[in-house]
Amino acid sequence: MSLNNKSEEKQRLRDRLLALRKNLPPDTVCEAGFHVARNVLEWRTAAEARTVCVYASMGKEIPTRELIRHLLMDGKVVAVPDWKGWKQGSGMRLAAIRGEQDLVTEGRVVPQPLVTPGNNVSVWDVDLFVVPGLAFDGSGNRLGMGGGYFDRLLALASSQATFLGLAYGFQMIDRLPWEPHDIPVHQVVTPGSGFSEGWIDK
Repeated sequence: MSLNNKSEEKQRLRDRLLALRKNLPPDTVCEAGFHVARNVLEWRTAAEARTVCVYASMGKEIPTRELIRHLLMDGKVVAVPDWKGWKQGSGMRLAAIRGEQDLVTEGRVVPQPLVTPGNNVSVWDVDLFVVPGLAFDGSGNRLGMGGGYFDRLLALASSQATFLGLAYGFQMIDRLPWEPHDIPVHQVVTPGSGFSEGWIDK
């Protein structure tokens, strides 16, 4: 399949999955956040991680509010990507947060961290990356929104880091079109069935 055909197939999948996600009831979204947080926190890899990079959820993505709260309670360094700074030429930056009060929403599509001289976190120091996705397949391939932001971020990570995707059950599909710049995750966790089987479990 040509790259153009793969891109077109990806966009068709995005459109279909975004429509499904848009129709999720608010209660289903909220409950998904609690169930996924519980599953992640019981995972050995998360328990052993010292520094965790977590996306700040928006809309009807799997919510990360509860997960972030518990990671902070467990004494983890929790970092969130600064996409606005990256777009403005500051490079791919992560900033540690102490809670929701450190996330900026005004004028931003995605909640992002307040960045100060003292809260920068090196991408190389992150043990676990928690990333969103519109779909994942049985090889860990991930379909994002199309901007390539998380692929660029994960490309900078340590070879020892683990990549974890969060998804609703309907976002797990048999096969995703893959392109050379796509970076797969090691595991995916869903609200109902827990972790994917047969992938890398560090």
